[in-house]
Amino acid sequence: MHIKTILLTILSFFILSTICIAQSNKMTDEEIQEFKQHQLYLDKPAIEIENIHYDKDDTPIKGQLSKDGKRVIMEEYNRRGRVSFTVKYQDGSTEDLSRSPCVIDPVVDM
Repeated sequence: MHIKTILLTILSFFILSTICIAQSNKMTDEEIQEFKQHQLYLDKPAIEIENIHYDKDDTPIKGQLSKDGKRVIMEEYNRRGRVSFTVKYQDGSTEDLSRSPCVIDPVVDM
């Protein structure tokens, strides 16, 4: 019985340590805003995007489609909430989309 208690204590310590390390690697809002561009991924390639704006207040966001049509690249984005936009696909169809800040990533220069 004593061995189970020791093993449970050790296991708990490793789990808590892992959680603390994972949380310490998160970027702050200030660090995120240092990036000049942010991107979000599309489910399928597009040929055009229009009307990129914050959902909450309709403030426009400057952005463009990547060369391969699979990403929307946004300039000077700050994490103020959901982003909405209209996308036009290669088959001529259009779709109004909205993305959460959780799926919008900074573009890292290589």
